Amino acid sequence: MKREKVFRDTKNWYVNRSGYASSELVNFAMRHAGNRVLDIGCATGEYIQRLKDQGFECIGVDANPDYAKKANAKGIEAYCMDAKHLEFPDKSFDTALLFEVLEHIDNPSEVLEEAKRVSRKNVLITVPNCTGFDKLSQMGLTFEHMLEKDHVNFFTKSDLEGLLSEQFKYFEVSEAEPVMLSIHMLPTLLSPILRKLYRWNLMHPLAYYRIYAIARVER
Repeated sequence: MKREKVFRDTKNWYVNRSGYASSELVNFAMRHAGNRVLDIGCATGEYIQRLKDQGFECIGVDANPDYAKKANAKGIEAYCMDAKHLEFPDKSFDTALLFEVLEHIDNPSEVLEEAKRVSRKNVLITVPNCTGFDKLSQMGLTFEHMLEKDHVNFFTKSDLEGLLSEQFKYFEVSEAEPVMLSIHMLPTLLSPILRKLYRWNLMHPLAYYRIYAIARVER
């Protein structure tokens, strides 16, 4: 196996990929975003396209010019722009999205400050979750996002809450996308028992894959 299959560099990962938009993240945005949305770190615009299909007005920005160019080629309004210095007036959008962005940035507080500045209603954030790392590592497992070479921040739920408290008075942070013990990890005779334990809510996830946050902008 080649090293790049284990330690993934995601800086240009989206250029030749499609279908990467997570339905969970799209639904999260649909539930909480206002009509006019700025997708910060939009990559090639798949989240913008999914939200536009649902009637949202969306614009994207990304620091990678190849991403912005590919989004433009698909008819998506996207700009190559530094997330720490957004070239939009105050309160230009109802909602700013920061989906899987803050883990890549040296000073995420500056990005949150800018996202807050250009938003009227809220900022919606997701990051890979590291809260359950110790629990997984005891079983010889880890989250796949721990192996991505361009991640510089590794958030637990309390880490993200602390970061948001620097910029926002009102916010909600939750863990989601449960990581279950696979039935394939146990002997065949135990698999039906495991299914029943999950169904009856007597067995709980090992960890949660992602952290979601809603940060409200004060009027």
